[in-house]
Amino acid sequence: MRNFLALIPTINPIMTMNDDELFNRAKQLEPAALRALHQRFYEPVARYIRFKVADGQTVEDLSGEVFVRVLEGLRRGQAWRDSPQGWVMGIARHVVTDHYRRRERAVEVKLSDELVANGVASPPQQAWLNERKRRLVQAIEQLTEEQREVILMRFIEGINIEGVAKALNKTPGAVKGLQYRALQALAELMQDLPMDHLLGVEES
Repeated sequence: MRNFLALIPTINPIMTMNDDELFNRAKQLEPAALRALHQRFYEPVARYIRFKVADGQTVEDLSGEVFVRVLEGLRRGQAWRDSPQGWVMGIARHVVTDHYRRRERAVEVKLSDELVANGVASPPQQAWLNERKRRLVQAIEQLTEEQREVILMRFIEGINIEGVAKALNKTPGAVKGLQYRALQALAELMQDLPMDHLLGVEES
């Protein structure tokens, strides 16, 4: 029995912590908590940057820079109000902004086709899905910069209103207003395609 139990992988309790608990441990600069923080947030950060930057190596470099800044913030004892995830994504946003400032231009790549994940579909269905994705991407590109940020964080990364507010340095009410106007604009641009189905999240 002892040998059998030894074969069962143990669950690292740090990995089961919620974001607040994990960040509080990471704030103490515990190595295991820092590793877990990186593991939990690296892919959302990289995915966000990938929507904004074309070059794969640059995405990796900027993602690494985000976590350097996160570590520096933890060392300085920086606090976050309601959303650790919003704090991290706010850092990611600033890193991308600084990247384009360093390049002395503000050209961002078009939103990736990864915006809406493909499911298994027949060729005619797939053609229809691809056309729908193309139209959605084009419509999002017509939004204001802040509206695009809200749509990306809310509906692609699944960050709540408070987290987006933290990332954008706005009040939750202002974020709700941006989200409402963005969804209204998208609805007008894509009148025959319901937004809740396309984005997979309710508007509120």
